[in-house]
Amino acid sequence: MEKPYHLEAGVGYDTYVGARVKGEIIRNNFLGNAQQLKFQASLSQREQLAILSYFKPTFLNIMEYKIDLGSSLGYSNLEFEGFREKKAFAKLFLEHEVMKFRLRAGVALENIEITALDNVQTLQQAFNEGTFNLFYPYVDFVYDARDSKLNPQYGYYLSAYTEFGLSQDEESSVYYKSLFEGRIIHTFSDLTLAAVGKVGIVDVETEQGLPESKYFFGGGSFSNRAYGFREIGVIISPTEYSNNGAATMANLSLEADYPVWGDVYGAVFTDNTMLTEESYDFTGEIISSAGVGVRYMTPIGPFKMDVGFNVNDPSQYGILFQIGQSF
Repeated sequence: MEKPYHLEAGVGYDTYVGARVKGEIIRNNFLGNAQQLKFQASLSQREQLAILSYFKPTFLNIMEYKIDLGSSLGYSNLEFEGFREKKAFAKLFLEHEVMKFRLRAGVALENIEITALDNVQTLQQAFNEGTFNLFYPYVDFVYDARDSKLNPQYGYYLSAYTEFGLSQDEESSVYYKSLFEGRIIHTFSDLTLAAVGKVGIVDVETEQGLPESKYFFGGGSFSNRAYGFREIGVIISPTEYSNNGAATMANLSLEADYPVWGDVYGAVFTDNTMLTEESYDFTGEIISSAGVGVRYMTPIGPFKMDVGFNVNDPSQYGILFQIGQSF
């Protein structure tokens, strides 16, 4: 490459973490053979993040199957609703990607500290505080048969992620966590219909439990659009929820997009979220939302604005902006 270094810096606003500055330095062809070294850092009102990562393509070539190698070291300090997570982590993975298929398998070490915020008494929540040492192998599978990643009109998408927390000492958390997702998109003339379903399970086998941040939360552009990102914890009723993470999650989103004028599209959607405290419990209350949106098509995907309302309490609503589709 003529210019092996890539530098990037930005200032902006994120609806979850607030005002943010970030930077990235990439050394392409690091030590030859298209290896890459990358450093990323960001600073915002709710998060501080730094990650150093390394990638080596075709680390192994087994029977013409090319397998890449990747690793990362990092630190994050992130504020959730009601608690703060400080995390140091290291990951190492092997990956095979060809056409629509990607399979990644790796191991990770995490040291996570959970601290309740000052407003936890007002919120009347009890979080699993403390310091947690996690060691887990994980597998991440994706099959992407959509006709476009930026603005799909046809196809489907399947993904499955699983991690197994293993015991390395008496303070380690032993657990199982999985997340499955399926999407299907089809266009009839100019009408695009999409459905996205997600199911997640956390099963903890040790008394010390898991850090609160390892559980599931709902809300945001890829979950329930009547609420902010990660705003919804365990659901108490169709209009009430806590800030505690859920051991079982299910989410179904349906959307219809139709052109109204030139590159401007209108949309209607519904998002339905279940978050329960117990593992494998799919009998909990559901928060359902409905809404409308506007999409303006750009060369890098649609610029979206969605307004979602809780169907049982319209005073609970969210306004979300996004570049790219939710399906």
